[in-house]
Amino acid sequence: MIRTQVYIPDDLHRDLTLLAATSKKNISELLREGAREVLKKDITVLTKRKKVWGKGFIGACKAKVKTNAVDVFHEYYEKYAI
Repeated sequence: MIRTQVYIPDDLHRDLTLLAATSKKNISELLREGAREVLKKDITVLTKRKKVWGKGFIGACKAKVKTNAVDVFHEYYEKYAI
């Protein structure tokens, strides 16, 4: 998991604190849930990534590749890229 810092308005923080206390979750969990909901609604973000980082993009060149670097990069982006 990656640690990040965000700035939120005071009223949103107050509401999240209240919700966290009543739902027995912490604010971080609530923010992760909210981020997941945003991504579900805006599926174009995910489909654009797949078009750019699909198998045909990484390492696309006319020259022959002498190493397995293309496979390594492709595996990395399949596992760890958003």
